[in-house]
Amino acid sequence: MLLNNFRYFIIFCIFLLISIYFFSDLKNFFTLNYVKENLINFRLYYEENIFLFILAFSLIYIISSALSFPFATLLSLLSGYIFGLSLGTLIVSLCSTVGASIAFLISKFLFYNFIQKKYKKQLVTINNEFINKGIFYIFALRLVPVFPFFVVNIVTSLLPIKLSTFFWVSMLGMFPATLVYVNAGNELSKINSFSDILSVQVLISFSLIGILPLTIKFLLNKIRRKN
Repeated sequence: MLLNNFRYFIIFCIFLLISIYFFSDLKNFFTLNYVKENLINFRLYYEENIFLFILAFSLIYIISSALSFPFATLLSLLSGYIFGLSLGTLIVSLCSTVGASIAFLISKFLFYNFIQKKYKKQLVTINNEFINKGIFYIFALRLVPVFPFFVVNIVTSLLPIKLSTFFWVSMLGMFPATLVYVNAGNELSKINSFSDILSVQVLISFSLIGILPLTIKFLLNKIRRKN
């Protein structure tokens, strides 16, 4: 009973935060135009209090990642402009992974037992596949930015994946896209839309990289069977 009440409380808090964002003026502060108009101010705030600014920025990024708010990409660009490539990549990589891990834990707590019990027979093969090759699948999904961030968090949380595995594989898998966005942040004032960052060629490159670990795994299995 207490556990169920806690689940309802978490769901209520999530809906409350989402409602505050979408039904208030808060969302107006997380637009590309607003950020571009205040780039100098952001840099001044950072220079005046480096530690406090990094802390506030990190908390906002973690919350946006955990709740899948639609401005994590914008924050990645801003981090490149303010912090530079090295520090910006470090901050975004850590915060995005922590946020994803929080979403992973919340989803697992709310839905894992229910899904596993309800579809026990149907999930036997999928569970075994993820137990043996889950690292490769998560890595591939993270490398391809065409898959929505929150979908990967939720889907993987419903399967037998450990948090530690999810954390480090997600961090590695998201690193190339993080590097692209943070690096683009250096030219943030010249960017007019997010399509200016990820061209078709870049998306295809990420997709090919994402397929690579699964291809290697497939070839290794074929070699083992022949031997």
